[in-house]
Amino acid sequence: MAGELPRLKRISAKSKPEVAPEEILYTDTDRSGDTLDPDLSSWWWYDSGFRPKGRNWPLIWAYIIEGGGSTKTTSATSMAVIAALDGYPGVVFDLDSNMSATTVLGYDETALKGKKTAIDLLYGRATLDEVALPARYRVGDGDDPEEDFEPIENLRVVPGSPAMADADRAIAEDADRNDWFAEILHSYKGDEAVFYLDFPASYGRMPSSVLRMLDEEDSVIPSIKADPKAVKLVKRLTDELERVRDKNRGSRSVPGRPTLKRLILTGTQPLTWPEQVAARRGTAAAEAMYSSVLLPYIRYSADAEKIYEDAVPLPILLPNSVASVDYREVTRCMWIVPYLNECGCDYCPEPGAPV
Repeated sequence: MAGELPRLKRISAKSKPEVAPEEILYTDTDRSGDTLDPDLSSWWWYDSGFRPKGRNWPLIWAYIIEGGGSTKTTSATSMAVIAALDGYPGVVFDLDSNMSATTVLGYDETALKGKKTAIDLLYGRATLDEVALPARYRVGDGDDPEEDFEPIENLRVVPGSPAMADADRAIAEDADRNDWFAEILHSYKGDEAVFYLDFPASYGRMPSSVLRMLDEEDSVIPSIKADPKAVKLVKRLTDELERVRDKNRGSRSVPGRPTLKRLILTGTQPLTWPEQVAARRGTAAAEAMYSSVLLPYIRYSADAEKIYEDAVPLPILLPNSVASVDYREVTRCMWIVPYLNECGCDYCPEPGAPV
């Protein structure tokens, strides 16, 4: 099953495997060449519908790092689309005022006129089902939802809004708004497997109000470019996560345990010499400091930024690009590796081992 995630038995799940170039064919094998064919029924999330500790909301993958242009949106939307096309339903929350994830998943400000957005969730003016829209991608030049867009099966998007720039102030002025994300989770009744959270490039009251709802089973996943300056930003993130944990330690109302589980390094192996130097130094720094959480690298793709102009996610726009191939590997690792630690099979990695 080249290019696919482990299969869940879901009604109406539709697989759309993509074939990578021959020289970099993606396969479900480990580094020794042995086929990975795990028994899904032995994993806790197989029988619990992806609900850790019996809670009613799904896994949360939080893409957050301080600094613009870090590739958070590319990673979040790519992994969400790959999982959705293989039958794992999810919701992408665009919590950024620049609306990048919203754009990639088929909606601009014109298309959102009259519709609810993430800011309405924060103010409690709408429910998740009233805000979340079917994810889609552009296939035409017009704005006809039937002719110019194709739906992305199993995926919804909570559209962002320029008004999210004032989210921190809104929470500061009304302490009750600090519980806005908790209210969404506790009232959730859907069957999605993952909530993908695309954050703004800063830390403040709004990100904190969301991060405090993460438990150890959830994942904080910074996505950064292979550059020494970007690697240094990860330390600020770990400090922020520790601050959130300290503030919520002992709380009975929120989990308060956001954990940096995985790190995505993008833009490795660029073609030009100056970028190669920065990428090599950044990769070496990441390996030295964060080897235990590094996911397979996302190689450089010169066309990756077209996702914003074309309003098409990378795995659909350029399914055979090296970056798309690498994101499929990263997504597979996110599903398999965290849940094999106790199964006793031959494929369980040792703590800190590369995946």
